[in-house]
Amino acid sequence: MTAEKLNLLSLQKKELSFFNIFDVRSKQAFLSAHLENSILYKNEQDIVSSYKACKQNKPLLIVCFSATKSKALAYNIIQNQDFQSVYPFEQVYYLDCGIMEAFENGFEPISSIQENAVFSPCESLIDATLIKLKTKFLSSKRVWVIAFSGGKDSTCALQLVYEMLVSLQPHQRRQTYAIASNTLVEAPHIDRFLKEVINSINSHARKNNIPFEILQVSPTPKDDFWVNLIGKGYPSPTRTFRWCTERLKITPAKAEVAQITQKYGSALLILGSRKAESSNRKKSIEKRILNEDGYSQHHDFPDTLTFSPIAEWSTDEVWAYLSTHKPLWDKDHSELFSLYTKASGEECQFITDLSQSSCGGSRFGCWVCTVVSEDKSMQGFIESGQENLKPLNEFRNYIKVLREDCNARADYKRDGRAVYKVGGLGPFLSRIRVEILKRLLQTEREFMQNGGSELISDAQIRAIQEQWSKEFDFENKAIQLAQEVGRMKDEKLKQSRVLHKELLAEVADRVDSKELENLIGTCIDIYNTTGLRGKNNASSKIKEEIKKLVEDKTSKQRKEA
Repeated sequence: MTAEKLNLLSLQKKELSFFNIFDVRSKQAFLSAHLENSILYKNEQDIVSSYKACKQNKPLLIVCFSATKSKALAYNIIQNQDFQSVYPFEQVYYLDCGIMEAFENGFEPISSIQENAVFSPCESLIDATLIKLKTKFLSSKRVWVIAFSGGKDSTCALQLVYEMLVSLQPHQRRQTYAIASNTLVEAPHIDRFLKEVINSINSHARKNNIPFEILQVSPTPKDDFWVNLIGKGYPSPTRTFRWCTERLKITPAKAEVAQITQKYGSALLILGSRKAESSNRKKSIEKRILNEDGYSQHHDFPDTLTFSPIAEWSTDEVWAYLSTHKPLWDKDHSELFSLYTKASGEECQFITDLSQSSCGGSRFGCWVCTVVSEDKSMQGFIESGQENLKPLNEFRNYIKVLREDCNARADYKRDGRAVYKVGGLGPFLSRIRVEILKRLLQTEREFMQNGGSELISDAQIRAIQEQWSKEFDFENKAIQLAQEVGRMKDEKLKQSRVLHKELLAEVADRVDSKELENLIGTCIDIYNTTGLRGKNNASSKIKEEIKKLVEDKTSKQRKEA
């Protein structure tokens, strides 16, 4: 017996009658919209009991919000011996997309909610949460800031707050913000999605005079991922050296919140954290010290308290709310449902401190994240048909492998400490940094040829060049590499900064330009490898290289004579 996915695009509407369709979402979501002739079941045992109760003559098709739950259930149930004894078919099927995507593709949603129907527990929970939000908002003058990552939980929290704000009388409203982190290395398709959502929400707020705005924050050039990886030679991040998180996410968010608190006095940071999301998040939420209002102090963000309005919500309740409550702004949640269908991995939280786990491998994480061993989310998108992301995944794997190559790393840390004394490996050598940028630009060109967007901006390339010029590059190599692939054509190259050219005069007339170029590159790598505390040693080694080249050349000329 096997579990097989059923492709939505190849499925005809009439073919649904060939299956027993079991819907495993919440009752509220099912009553609000479901496929024709489908049946609501909560778990595996309910399905087994159904097949035991009466002889079924149709194969099983399981559907849910995002395909994740239905796929897992399909694979679990084929291992169930009780099910095997009563199921007369060789395959159990699950829909390869979320049910909302099925409705978007023309399958008719059937509603079972009557006008006078009693609210389900989920609807009561929504009402109770909105009342709690309204009460807390009106009882304080503190500015509210929603942490928004774009995932289902932060979207749920944001929409609840926005609905609450709209429901108030104009004089009761006050300026409210949301903050979204743009690390500048977001997965391109996620970056586009988030920008569309943010623009839609901000546009609705402006048109309707709602004092609400989503602010996007990004790292400064010195904290930029490419500037640190390619410019300074930092190895790609690991679990023990997660240098990216603070630079790309925490510092920009902290700076923005600091500006808000400076203007308004104090802030309440609204989080989409839920206990049911994972055991780690449950522990994290429960260990917070709450005051009498249910808020906890954020130790890294000054004058800021935190509040998680959906902490007690289940995953099904979040999905039920999002699927049954269309947002007030123009862009609905259909693409969000699709994103959860096409990729695996956990949701990426809005990170506010280093104790939180990495977003590596999540749907909304950075595409270059090497903290995880493999990016299952990216692989999921590729397997679902987005093959143009394959070059990005290959580049991510390339920098992950490269960081473990001792021949690609210097023998000294950037602060001059020898690695043989302190352990580990130094930064990437200069020639390796050049190779990484060359590989990145080639990846970008391939990606753009298949409908993708830029992976690195002109400003980031200039910042890399500035760093290289300080350390080893006299020929504007970063700009040259960009121009070789059609980028930065109008950029004027600065004059060469090669110092003490007279030192090379002795060899310049004895070797060709290629040999001279190789000599300069070798000398630079010697300097970088030797480190700041070994300049005398570096100088002697460089002299040896020059002498070796001259003597080899002279010896060759003698033989030719």
